[in-house]
Amino acid sequence: MLTNHQIIDLAKRMRIPLEGVYFKSQLQDMKLQFNKSYIINLEDEYDSDGEHNLGTHYTAFQYNKYPDGEHKCVYFDSFGADAPTEVLQFCKVKAIPHNTKDIQSLMNEACGWYCLGFLHFINAWEGRSKDLYEDCEQFTSLFHDLNIEKDHKFNEFVLKLFFRSPDDKSPISVKDVGFKFIPEETNVAEGIANVDTITE
Repeated sequence: MLTNHQIIDLAKRMRIPLEGVYFKSQLQDMKLQFNKSYIINLEDEYDSDGEHNLGTHYTAFQYNKYPDGEHKCVYFDSFGADAPTEVLQFCKVKAIPHNTKDIQSLMNEACGWYCLGFLHFINAWEGRSKDLYEDCEQFTSLFHDLNIEKDHKFNEFVLKLFFRSPDDKSPISVKDVGFKFIPEETNVAEGIANVDTITE
């Protein structure tokens, strides 16, 4: 699993407006920053004995406030789960639109990578529509729902495209993974990291 320091470093290099990486219990002492990305660990910061937890699973959310007064918030969990109570209370909402697709295999610890890919896609990718909900749908549409199809290797392959080095000359095409809505000649694989660290 990525550390919070690794996530912060990668977010800067991926042009993600990351407010920070937090345990879900830390949100209660914070004030929401609009138009910022949050990555949270679903574990509380401390266990029942007061010992610091190591963390279990990263998720992400963002609450955008637009010049016309419109508000849109989204929550992303690579397992397709809904936002926890702590996030709802932090955003002062009863519900948050979220993905329902399970795109991460239980056999790896790629949750931080999925969060970074998602946040890059909705904030910095040049091909995005700039409609928050549409971009969220487009991102999840790139992956198989593992509740329906069991090909987690396909999802990991697509995820790695977000982190390919621009210098990587290996023969791979966006057509190979079915990026149907992306104009030809678009280099969605403008990544900056090596995701071969995903463990199985």
